[in-house]
This record gives sequence, structure tokens and C-alpha cells, in this order.
Amino acid sequence: MGQVILKKICIKNFGPIKEDEVTFDAFTYFVGRNNAGKSHYLKAIALLLASKAPDKEEITKLQHDREKPIEIIGYFEGVQDFTHLVAESKHKEAIDKKIQNGVLTVVRILSSGEKDKPVFGIPEADGSINNPTGFQSNLLKVLPDSIEIVATADTIDELGNKENTALSKLKKEVLRAFFDSLREETKKAFIDVDKFLHSQEAGKRSADLINFEAYLKEELSGEFLEIIPSVEFDLPDEEVIAKGMKVMLDDGHRSEVGQKGHGLQRATLLAMLRVLAKYGSRYQDRPAPIFLIGEIETYLHPYAQKLLAEALNSLVSRYQVITSTHSPFIISPERISGYKRVVKKTGVGTKNISLPNVSDIDVPLVTRHLERRGNLEGLFADRIVLIEGRHDEGFYSKIRQIFGLQFLKNKFTLFVKAGGKEELRQARRFYRQMGFDDVAIVCDADYLFSNDVKHLFKEAKLDDKYIQVFRSHISWVASGDPPLKTVIDELRDKGEPKDFEAVISALTKDRVFVLRKGAPEEYYKNNLGEKDGWEKLTGESDLLDTEYLKEMIKNILS
Repeated sequence: MGQVILKKICIKNFGPIKEDEVTFDAFTYFVGRNNAGKSHYLKAIALLLASKAPDKEEITKLQHDREKPIEIIGYFEGVQDFTHLVAESKHKEAIDKKIQNGVLTVVRILSSGEKDKPVFGIPEADGSINNPTGFQSNLLKVLPDSIEIVATADTIDELGNKENTALSKLKKEVLRAFFDSLREETKKAFIDVDKFLHSQEAGKRSADLINFEAYLKEELSGEFLEIIPSVEFDLPDEEVIAKGMKVMLDDGHRSEVGQKGHGLQRATLLAMLRVLAKYGSRYQDRPAPIFLIGEIETYLHPYAQKLLAEALNSLVSRYQVITSTHSPFIISPERISGYKRVVKKTGVGTKNISLPNVSDIDVPLVTRHLERRGNLEGLFADRIVLIEGRHDEGFYSKIRQIFGLQFLKNKFTLFVKAGGKEELRQARRFYRQMGFDDVAIVCDADYLFSNDVKHLFKEAKLDDKYIQVFRSHISWVASGDPPLKTVIDELRDKGEPKDFEAVISALTKDRVFVLRKGAPEEYYKNNLGEKDGWEKLTGESDLLDTEYLKEMIKNILS
């Protein structure tokens, strides 16, 4: 028997999401800057699958536009394997009938209007929603439950022993075999108690109960002579016992996990996830839950994040996992199809950017660049400025301060070290494949004399004949690339080659910026050529070509 998988969700008017559509893999992760709206995709899924709709006040807080309803539509695959869980009825017929090409469409409509009621059901062709009385409970039987581990939640609540908390649900997942055994043992254990309370055999049942029933009947005689009172008990089952289950931790002071620090609480919860990944059994009798994990790295050090990422990768054969994250350990070539980049734009709201067809992804390129920490950090920014080496970052930071130039408030911009001029173009290609539409390059002048620049020229629609013109200008005839020092010395002696200005201008339009003097260290007035000369800069008077540098940085940040 298979899983029920959420394949797609369409969201309207929910938090920062005006309107968006997301497709899902077995393991899907939302990546983006803080406050981009990543968590709202998880909230929308949880809300779609909730057994109870929020109250009017909560709906009002969730609406993007309070004059319009929230609409969440989910498309589920694999439901046909579980419709037997619904008793033969019109409800079952309605569900079976609406499974088209293996997919069942489910919708939830929420409005804060006084006369509007929340609606949950199956959409019809005419726009109406099929949701007869009692239909919601039957529909939820064929859909996965959600286990939410929310980054911003109070972990004490999250870990509490309430029926719908993450810990309560996780306990049942990790200990499924135990609870099956507990069910049988509970029945056995209460056989004698059941006889003591309910037996009809002489001498088995409590005499006190028998007497109480007789006294009650006697007092009801007269007008209610025909009434026969009896006393019955609901015996505890494994669910009742499960509610009393406590996870105790001894760190020198033995107490429940909820009494520990938030870091230990969160670590315990995620440790249970890892146990589930290693030892959990596959679901057969009902749809496996969906894990909705908000920023899974919260409170975890890098090594623990890495272990958790490995556990989640193991879980996806049995559970669908959807998470938001700032952790580079989650992003891997094996799960690249689950990558969703989230951006928020004025007037448009929050949108997710899926990768193009995975078959079009240059996997070796992506794999290589995912190994660079700077590239991973860049995935959580809005836009990237690629620079050549380790000395350059300090230079650009210092001259921004000197010129008083600020990053745009609504665009988290990150300068990322590409690792040399030979990586600039490939790093830009990597970020573009990962859904970035603004990736700038700042290169030293020697890059325009290199063999690799022909690819950059092609992307900027420039004739590669200029490469030979530039190399001839500095009298470079070798097949390899001229060293930076050679280029700087020759430009200083001979000046710029013909069409150098036109090429630089064309590249600028393609967001490629060239340091015309050669490299950052050629702009230090009093310490010319020193790699770390930026450390001694105190003001514009310490720089050469200040207007050129100021204009270039303005263009980069604009």
C-alpha cells in the first residue's frame, strides 16, 4: 500500500501570499531570507488538513486582504488506496468519484465575514464545494495528518502532552509497535476489572454496584417503576495511558523534557525524528502523516543539523517532509528537486521560485558549488555580488562605508567570494540555476584578457574578437592567460586598448563590473599594490579614481 502525497497546493489571500502555487516532492524545503514568508506555506498545509477551522479573529489575522476569503486548494495523490477507511456511503461515493487520474482535489475556504462559515470539501465543476453534513471527518480519514514542528512556537507547548502537539504525535509514530502491543496488554490487564464492574455472573461483579443499582431503582419506583438503572464504566485504553507517558531527561536533575531549556527540548524532539528515521515501520493501515518542520536548524549546532538532514533524507521513503530552512546542510544535489526559493516583492507578495526542469540542471556544477560555504550562505540572500578573492570583501565593505552607500532595505545583498576569476562565470550560472535573477560580477581587469571571458562575452552578446585585440595590445602571445601584474603593468604603460571602454560599458549592462585599473589594490593612493591595503583606508583622500569607484558601487547596489 502506498502513501498519500501532497503534490500541489494553490494559495490565495493568506498572510503575505496574495496568490501562489507550489508543487511538492517527497522532501521539499523552502529557502529564503527572513520575513520572506517561508513559514506561511507550511501553515497553509496545516490549515488545509486541520480537523477544526480557526475562529474569526484568527482568520482575520491570516487574511492578506480582509475583504476576500482565504482559499487553499490541495492536490493529493494515492488517496484511492485508503478510501476503504470510509464506510460505504454517499461520502465514500463522492470521494471515489472525484479521484481523477489518481489525484483528489480538496479545498478549504475561510472568511472572517459575520455571515460566512468556513468550508472544507471537494470542489465541483460549477465552483460549488461538496461538503454535506459529517463529510469533513470522513474526508480527513483518507488524507494525511500533519505533524507540525514550528520554529517560533513555545517549545513547552510544542512538547506538551496534549493530543495534537508535535511530541504527542511523534510518540505514536516512533512507538507504533509498542502502542499496538500496549492495546492488547491493556485489554488483558483490565479483564478482571471489567468483570468486577460489569459481569453478569454471580459473585463476579461488585456487590456495592449491585446494591447501588437496586437502591436507585427503589427510589425511582412509582411514576418511573419501569425504569431499570445500571452503572457502566469506560475502561482506560492505550490512548489514555499514552497521555500519561512522560519523556524524562537526567542532566544532573531528572525532570520531564518540558522542564528543560528550549535547546534541549528542541534537540529531544528532533532526536525522536532521527529514531523514527532509523527504526520506524512503514504505514499500511492509514495515510502516513506529513511532517511540517519550521526552520529545522533552530537551537541546533551545525553537526546536529547535519545529522538531522541525514535523518530526514531517510524518512522520505515513508513520510512526506516539508520544511523551511536557513541550514546549508539541507540543500543537497540528491534532493535538489525539492528546492523552493521564496521571495517577497512589493505589490506582488510572497512567491516561491521552483527550479527549472531538474533534467535541465547541471548537477555537477550545482554539486561543486554547494560545497562552497559562501555559495550556500548566498542562497538565503535576495541578490548576489560575486567577487574574486578573500582580500576583495574587505575592500568593498570599506569603500561602501567611506562613500556612505547603503544596501537597499528591501533587498538583502550579499558579497560572495567566487574563489578566483576562473569561478566567476560558473558561480553566476550556479545562482541563476538556483532561481536568482540578480547576480552581479565584479572582476579584475585581467579577466578581460583571459580565455574564459569569451563565454562571458557570449552571454553579454559581445563579439569575442575583442579578446585577441586586448591580448595583442599588451603583446601577450602565449596560449595561457596573462598574469594580473602583467596586465596592470602594460595598461599603465600603454593605456587602455581600443574599444576597452565600449566593452566595459556593455558588460555593465549585463551586471558585470570591471576594475579598470586592474584590481582593488591599484586604487590605494598611499599603499598601491598592497593586498590588504584597504585596512588603512580612512576616507576618500586615500583612494584613486574616487568618482569612478563611487559610481561603480552605486550601480552594483542600485
